[in-house]
Amino acid sequence: MNAEAWRYYSRFYREARPRLIGVLAISTAQSFVHLPILLLIRYAFDDLITSSDLTLLSVVGVVLVILHLVIGPLSLYTRHVVLQISKRAIENLRAEILKKFYTFSRSYYSQVDRSRLHTIMVQDTERVDVMTNGVLAQLIASALTSVILGAILLYLNWMLFLVMLGVMPVLLALSRWLGRLVGQRTHAFHRSFETFSRGVSFVLQMMDLTRTQSAEHLESERQRESFKDLRSIGAQMAWLRTAYGLLQDTIVATSAVVILIVGGAAVATEIMTLGELVSFYAAVALLRPHAGTVLSSIPQIIEGNESLTTLYDLLHTEDARPYVGREPIDFKGGIVVEAVHFAYGEAPLLRDVSIEIPPGVCVAIIGPNGAGKSTIASLILGFYRPQRGALYADGHPFTEMDIVGLRRRIGVVAQSPPIFPGTILQNITYGNPDLGLDQVVRAARVATADDFIRDLPQGYETAVGEGGVLLSGGAAPEDGPGSGLPAPSTAPDP
Repeated sequence: MNAEAWRYYSRFYREARPRLIGVLAISTAQSFVHLPILLLIRYAFDDLITSSDLTLLSVVGVVLVILHLVIGPLSLYTRHVVLQISKRAIENLRAEILKKFYTFSRSYYSQVDRSRLHTIMVQDTERVDVMTNGVLAQLIASALTSVILGAILLYLNWMLFLVMLGVMPVLLALSRWLGRLVGQRTHAFHRSFETFSRGVSFVLQMMDLTRTQSAEHLESERQRESFKDLRSIGAQMAWLRTAYGLLQDTIVATSAVVILIVGGAAVATEIMTLGELVSFYAAVALLRPHAGTVLSSIPQIIEGNESLTTLYDLLHTEDARPYVGREPIDFKGGIVVEAVHFAYGEAPLLRDVSIEIPPGVCVAIIGPNGAGKSTIASLILGFYRPQRGALYADGHPFTEMDIVGLRRRIGVVAQSPPIFPGTILQNITYGNPDLGLDQVVRAARVATADDFIRDLPQGYETAVGEGGVLLSGGAAPEDGPGSGLPAPSTAPDP
C-alpha cells in the first residue's frame, strides 16, 4: 500500500469527517442489533418451543421481524450518505488532476504520451471511485459488524468460537499469498489496458492516414497484438480473483461444517443446549456475508491502490513552468524579444534573436521550414522560456507578469487551427462564452468568414464535426450532411 498516496487522498474527505463518523456510529449501533436477535433465537429454541408456548413464540417472531426491518433502512441511509461523500471526493480529485494538466508546460506535453494521460484521468479515477465505494459503503461497515459479531459469538459460546477461530491462520496465509499474485496481475493489467487505450486512440485519430496508405490490414494486425495481451492478462486476473473468492467460500463453509459437528456433539452430550447451538449457528450465518465482503474487497483495494498510486505520481510530477509571475498588465500590443537563445534539445534553434514589435504595427517573420518561426510565436505566448535572453510586453518582463492574463489579450490563428466538435458559434467563442452574437459576426467579417457561415444550413449554429470535417469541401458524401460545402479560405504560414 502506498501510504503517501492514501494520505493525500484522505485530504478530499476532511470536510466530510463528521458525516463519516456519524455513519460509523450508525453502523456500530446497527451491528449491536444482532445481539438481541440472537438471544431471542436462543430463548425461542430453549424455552418457548420446548414448552409449546406458541403465543409468546409468535410475539418473539414479530419482534425479530421488526429488528430486521430496523436494520434495512439504516443500511440504505448509510449507503446514501457514503455515496454522496465518495462521489464528491472523486469529483474534486478529477478537478485537481485537470488543474494539474493545465500547469504542465508545452515541453512536457511534447514528450509525454497523451493517450496514457487520458487513460489515467478516465480509467484510474473510476477504479479509485469503485474502490472507495467498496471501502466506505461495504468494507468498513462489514469489518465493524464482523468484529462485533465475533464478540457476540465469544459471548454465546467460547468453545465454538475457538473452533471457528482455528481456521483463521490458514485463511490469512492463503489470502496473503493470493493477494500478492492478484496485485502483480493487476499492475500488468493496468499497463496492458493503457497500451490498448493508446492503440484505439491512434486508430480513431489516424483513420484517414491509414486509409490513404492502404494500411488497414497492417494496423489491424498491430492493434490485434495489444488485444491479445489484454485478453491474456485480463483472463489471468479474473481467474485469480475467482480462485480467491472460491478459496474464501470453501474455508468459511468448512468452518461452518466443523462448528455444526462439534456443536452437535456438544448438544448430544448435553454440554450445551440446542438453543445455544442454533443461536451460535445463526450468528455464524450473519457473520459469513460480512466476512466475505471484507475478504472479497481485498482484490478491489489492490486494484484501487494501484490506480491511486498512479494518480498520486501524476499529481506530484515535477515540471517547471516557464513563468510563474503574477503581475497583471493592461497589454497594448508592444512585444520585445531581446537577444534570445533557444533550443529544444542540445542543438540551438534560435541564436541571439532580437525583435521589436510596437503596438499597432504589422510584422511578418518569413523563412524556410524549421527556421524557428513557430518557436518565436510560442515564446511570445509564454509556452517556452529561452535559455538566454528575455521577452517584454509593453516594457514588462515576462518573468514578472501573469502570462495567462497576457494570453487572454493575444489573438492566435494557428497554421493548423484546432476545431472541436460543436457549432461554429461555440468554436468562435471558445474561451469567451459571454460574447454577444454581434461581436462574433464582427470578428467573422474581419476574418472574411461571415458570408461563408451565413450560406450554411444553420448559419452560426451549424455543427462542424470532428476537426471541422463537416465543413470540408473535399468531404465524401458518407462523411456527413455538410459534405460538398465550400471551405473557408486559409492563408499559408509565412
